[in-house]
Amino acid sequence: MLRSLIGILMFTSITAPGSGIFYEETTPAVFDATSLLELSPIPVLKHEALQPDIEAKAALIMDYDTGLLLYEKDIHKRLPMASLTKIMTAILILENHDLSEIVTVDSDFSGELGVRVWLRQYEKITVGDLLKALLIPSAGDAAVALADYHSGSVEAFVKAMNERAGELNLVDTHFMNPIGLDEEGHYASVFDLAILCKYALHMPAFRSIVRLDEATISSVDGKFQHSFESTNFLLNSYLDILGVKTGTTDGAGASLINLARNNGEHEIIAVLLNSPARFQENKSMIDWAFRSYEW
Repeated sequence: MLRSLIGILMFTSITAPGSGIFYEETTPAVFDATSLLELSPIPVLKHEALQPDIEAKAALIMDYDTGLLLYEKDIHKRLPMASLTKIMTAILILENHDLSEIVTVDSDFSGELGVRVWLRQYEKITVGDLLKALLIPSAGDAAVALADYHSGSVEAFVKAMNERAGELNLVDTHFMNPIGLDEEGHYASVFDLAILCKYALHMPAFRSIVRLDEATISSVDGKFQHSFESTNFLLNSYLDILGVKTGTTDGAGASLINLARNNGEHEIIAVLLNSPARFQENKSMIDWAFRSYEW
C-alpha cells in the first residue's frame, strides 16, 4: 500500500506543458495530471511466488494504472540508458508539434548516429513519419532531424530534454544527446524510465507507434522511401506486448522497456537496464507478475 501511495503522489507532481500535447494530427489536447489519480484496481500479491532471477543491473515492474511497484532491483541506480533516451525525444516532439508538420532535413548526418534509416539531406518528411523512424527501428538520424527541427540545434534540444526531465521530477536522469549514444553524464534509473514511459503512454500517438512491428515512410514528394522493422522481438509473441522501446550500446549493454497486458486488460511496465538476455528476462518478469498478482 505504501508503494501505491508513493506512486500516486509521484504522479500528482507531473506538470503539463502550456502549449498542450498533440495526440492527433490536428487536434491539440491538454494533459490533465488528475487523470492519473482515477480510481483503479490495486494489484495484490496472490501468493509468495519465487521472484524471477534477473541478472540485469537494474530492473522494475510498475502497475501502469496505480504506479505500484511489483518488482524492483536497484531502481534508483544511475546507468547508461542507450536508445531508451528516445522516449524523451519523442515526448518533446509530441508536446509541441503536430504529426502532419513537414520537416526539411538539414543535417548531413556526418557524426555518430547508431542505427539509421538513411534520411537524405533536404528531404521533406512529416513529423509523424520521423517519429516512426525514431521509435520503431530507433533511428539516430531521425532523432537528429527532429532535434534540429524543434530547437534549431542538437545542443539546444538536449537542454530542453534536461529541463523537461526536471519538470517531470526525474532526479536520476540526465541527457547529453537525443539518440542515446554512450557519453559521460548520460544516464537514467529504471525508476525514472518507468515514470517517463508512463507519461509518454498517455499520448495516443506514442502508443500507436511503439506497438508497430514494421513500417514504411516516405518523403512528402514520394521520391524517397524508408522501410524498417522493430527491434523489439517480444512483439507478436504469446505475451500481449503493446510495445515500447529497446536500447543497446557498448556502454549501456542491452536494455528494454515493455508495456504488457493480461487477460483482464491490466497493464504493467517492465524495465531492464544492462541485461545479458533482455528479452528472456523481460518475458520472465512479465510472466511472474501476471501469475503472482491479481487486480
